[in-house]
Amino acid sequence: MRRRASSKELGLTLLEAALLIAIVGGAFAAFFPVFFREVKTSKIAEASANLEVLYQLTEAYFERRHEDEEGMVRSKCLPPSAGPLPAKPNPVRTPLELHTESDDEDARVFAALGFDPGSVRYRYSIVTHHPGCGLERRDQGPDIEFVAEGDLDDDGVYSLFIRGAAIDEKGKLVPHGPLRVRDRVE
Repeated sequence: MRRRASSKELGLTLLEAALLIAIVGGAFAAFFPVFFREVKTSKIAEASANLEVLYQLTEAYFERRHEDEEGMVRSKCLPPSAGPLPAKPNPVRTPLELHTESDDEDARVFAALGFDPGSVRYRYSIVTHHPGCGLERRDQGPDIEFVAEGDLDDDGVYSLFIRGAAIDEKGKLVPHGPLRVRDRVE
């Protein structure tokens, strides 16, 4: 004897399945753009955050007293230019290990500042326009710039972030202009 199954025993009706697909599809359509925007924003945030850290570390370095090779104590020092480190940016976070005893002069400069970002997607550079000690204010733009370059989608086009700093009239290292950005999301 065959018994006819009720609609509850069969599961979803075609109308119920279509409604479920429409609701789930709508949720995905609303969620995915927000999710990818947040992922991209977090990748971009790394560059500006690390440039801020580099500026703060350099500001502290500028205020410290340094002993040179002849034993003379100097202050108001800017580090020499260094980088880029790593040599090539990577869309995936890559460990960046910097040691003061490194054979790589660039790595020693970053390590002397205390820069330790862990893993990075960008490559970082320090461009010192007026290196040395005993520095005073100049009215010719930034004395030092911190640069982050990244290729987040590995297409050969780089995002560029630059943060400048200059010595002010009080002899302090202060930010110079806003964060400059080119091809933020390349």
